[in-house]
Amino acid sequence: MHLNQLKYAGVLLAFTLAFPGSASGQFIHRDNRANPFTDLKRLGTSRQISIQSLTVLTDAVGVEFCKERYGNGYTVYPDPNGRRGQFVSDKGHKFSLYARSELRGDGIYAEHSQILINFPNDPDVEVEITQFITGFVNSKMFSGVFSDGVCSGRFSVIDAR
Repeated sequence: MHLNQLKYAGVLLAFTLAFPGSASGQFIHRDNRANPFTDLKRLGTSRQISIQSLTVLTDAVGVEFCKERYGNGYTVYPDPNGRRGQFVSDKGHKFSLYARSELRGDGIYAEHSQILINFPNDPDVEVEITQFITGFVNSKMFSGVFSDGVCSGRFSVIDAR
């Protein structure tokens, strides 16, 4: 009798794990496959990023600190000496994308990314940024929000070549 209960529990567990999730479920990718934000075949090799609404999340620094880190924006390129997911800016920032998840549905794209960044004025310090990006799947314009734990703000990809 005990063996039949174990078989039943095993079949139930296998059925539960094999049953597909909802169509609007979240897909997690560790590579940049078919990503409208970083797909170099579709967007080209550079992106013009505009930074807006910088705010400070702590009393330890002022908004000038955030403006020095991020400025009003920059142009981002794939790092010529880096691996996949590594980028540099025309102002000297170095970015390394290490985690990304995305959602797509009804022509809308949303992404959550985690990035390590080195700033031009302090190249030895590496800061983790969390960002959320949204836009339409077939668009070259995206917008989002970001935070590094000290500074936060909004950004727009205003030109992708």
